[in-house]
Amino acid sequence: MYASTCACKGIRSCNLCQPTKDHVLDEFQSYTTYIYCDSCRQAIRMNIYESNAQCPHHNDIGNDEIGFPLDGIYLVSDFITEDEENNLINSIDNDIWLTSQSGRLKQDFGIKINFKKQTIKTKYFTGMPMYSKTFIERLQTHRLLNDFQSVELCNLDYCSQRGSHIDPHIDDIWIWGERLITINLLSNTILSLIPNDKDTKKIIYIPLPRRWMIVLYGDARYEYKHAIQRQHISERRIAITFRELTGKTETFSVENKDLYEKIIRIGKRFTGISVGRFEKIVNEINSMINDKMETDTLSLQEDQLKELFESTYQTKISSFEMINPSTYVINSDKKYLIKLFPHSIISLEQLQTILSSCQLNETILNTSINQSHIIIINYDNNLSTNKQMGHFLAQWRLATRNILKSSFENSLNEQWFNQQYAMIINKKKNSYPFLLSNLFTCQQQITDQCEYGLLWTDNSQSSYLMDLASIFLNDMDSIKEIFNAYEEIVQLNDNEINLLDTFVRLQLILLINNNDIDDEKQLDLLEQLSSNIFFVRNLVR
Repeated sequence: MYASTCACKGIRSCNLCQPTKDHVLDEFQSYTTYIYCDSCRQAIRMNIYESNAQCPHHNDIGNDEIGFPLDGIYLVSDFITEDEENNLINSIDNDIWLTSQSGRLKQDFGIKINFKKQTIKTKYFTGMPMYSKTFIERLQTHRLLNDFQSVELCNLDYCSQRGSHIDPHIDDIWIWGERLITINLLSNTILSLIPNDKDTKKIIYIPLPRRWMIVLYGDARYEYKHAIQRQHISERRIAITFRELTGKTETFSVENKDLYEKIIRIGKRFTGISVGRFEKIVNEINSMINDKMETDTLSLQEDQLKELFESTYQTKISSFEMINPSTYVINSDKKYLIKLFPHSIISLEQLQTILSSCQLNETILNTSINQSHIIIINYDNNLSTNKQMGHFLAQWRLATRNILKSSFENSLNEQWFNQQYAMIINKKKNSYPFLLSNLFTCQQQITDQCEYGLLWTDNSQSSYLMDLASIFLNDMDSIKEIFNAYEEIVQLNDNEINLLDTFVRLQLILLINNNDIDDEKQLDLLEQLSSNIFFVRNLVR
């Protein structure tokens, strides 16, 4: 959905605010026009180029009347395929477009900068979007870019009806590094370079076909302003621009070492959400909270569970941990696992049959909370070793496969996620933007086939990924042994293993937010999961 208001300020304009003003076109009418030839890396005077129907690849390079060398331009044809472009556009258009100046729309994934005051805010910077991972890794296969670390991704939408363009400018050199990368989508365009020297009346056109990538560096980055003129936008165009920080020896890094490292660390995440998306989530959830959306259900539920446990076992709880909203771990004199099962999904008789087949030392309480059966499993006696834990989880899956065919449909629905957003936003911990962006990423990856405490169903296969995922948070060193034991009974396919990353991240988000203060070890683990979306697969395979 496109916004229709105009964001132009100062001398900037677009067709929405000043349809008759075209200062960009007038400014360059007296300039000598050159066209860049990537084959010989020269700027050739346009009339000579056109008279030859191509670049003449001449040798008279010292004659400015004909052409001159131009360094600092790196072009890659067909950097992405047509199918990749379609998928990429779908992902981008599913995000929130905000109005920008000069008739553009934008999506920002990056830090907020006041260039005049040279101040930076990282609050809304939550990393790169998931869809960018493949392309950033592809960038790094090019020798010029093998050490490129993106810390900003900006999507810009150009449209001829809005008079979209971007005025001649040099990207800030205080914070942004040398290499500026743009992937051109949907239509062909021309990038214009204008020398910094105002007395040099030249303009160089760089043809930029659809799906090509361009990198500006060196002379082209620092000695020329770059622009996109209105007349070079004939159809809708999307530009994806990546930026890096200045080098570690430059002023910004030296004077802001901790901030520099923090920005780099966030840039390695692939769970980023745009500024527009972040603001939309916060505003919508705050509106729901104002409408008295219940956000304390879990807290009440936990208090009831604690009271029931202590009255049943006549012992005090030393620690109480929510693994997911239907699974809790309790430490007292022994370790116990509490699980809740809604009455609407499974009968008491069915539960008793399943549990007996798993040979557990369990107690089914003769009461319910939120219309759910409550089961307490003695963790010490039955789940004391890694191999036993793996076997138990696999046996549980097999025992319940036929009984719980329908799973808990729509349990992980929009309402459930909104409740989690509300709890994160209510707490407003230092980590809350990071948690919120991870939660949104999980929501995008999980369909309504996923149940938050028990089951994920795909093609009639029931796999207890959330319970398996909870083990990853308890003992990282034992994961491979538990996983191998699980697969002695039930083999997981690649899709299931990949989805484990999402479930582990989801449980970790809830766990971190449930704590009164941030646990640095848990945040570090979430950082690993955010920067490596195949964390679990790489760990166990």
